[in-house]
Amino acid sequence: MPPTWQPSAWGKALTSSGDWKLALHGDTLTVTLGGVAIVTAVEDVEILAVTRGLLWSRIEVHVGEWVSRLYGIRSKDAAAFERAFAASLKALQLRQCTAEFDAAAHRASLG
Repeated sequence: MPPTWQPSAWGKALTSSGDWKLALHGDTLTVTLGGVAIVTAVEDVEILAVTRGLLWSRIEVHVGEWVSRLYGIRSKDAAAFERAFAASLKALQLRQCTAEFDAAAHRASLG
């Protein structure tokens, strides 16, 4: 089961955040808003901003014209999501660089 993040019960009640959930699974980020899942590739996220508050934080996800502002998550959970997202993106970039290097090395060995 992929790691998930969502607003705390108190955060949901006091920030009127609504029902949302974030999930990271491999190179995919799923944002579920009111039961509707929006799935996007991690590399397609143009902006991921975490604004920490004293008790709760806000996460903003920008993909093209779509922007989602997610309120009511505990600050420590928001920080954990930010670290997990950064690690996922870095792992993807490393795999892409490795594949490009392997392809270049293969072409060079043929020539």
